[in-house]
Amino acid sequence: MDRGGRATMSDTIAIQDMDAEDVASILEIERATKGRHRAATYAPMPDSSIGGEIDYSVVAKDGERIIGFLLARAVRSPSGPSDVAWIDFVGIHPDYQGQGIGKKLLEAWKNLCRRKGVKKVRIMLNWRDWWMQSFFESLGFSRGELVDFQADIQGSA
Repeated sequence: MDRGGRATMSDTIAIQDMDAEDVASILEIERATKGRHRAATYAPMPDSSIGGEIDYSVVAKDGERIIGFLLARAVRSPSGPSDVAWIDFVGIHPDYQGQGIGKKLLEAWKNLCRRKGVKKVRIMLNWRDWWMQSFFESLGFSRGELVDFQADIQGSA
């Protein structure tokens, strides 16, 4: 712990593929990440968002404690597996934020994707999350070809 009571990154931080047993810890981190700790990009994650295929997700552990996660998925097409993976959620326990764990998670995830034959990785960010944009740009991401369109539905049908 540092003088402010925050945990400090130690040599015991390890990144590994996510297991089904990790889900409860991931939900605890998600619930602890509120207010200033949450990017506008990430709406609260419903419990139903976790489950199904976890083959493209990784966790950060300090000893045996899960302190961070990156949930992702491969995009499937009707013609078979895709070579694109999307990041759905990234979460670092508030006590461990700002210590390079997000970078470690992302690099390990990119290596996992490489091993699985993924050629391109993507994430959608809120334009107001300048610090998230800066973080991903620092790790080799750039603005992609996709444009987000939306429409408000007014009135009743």
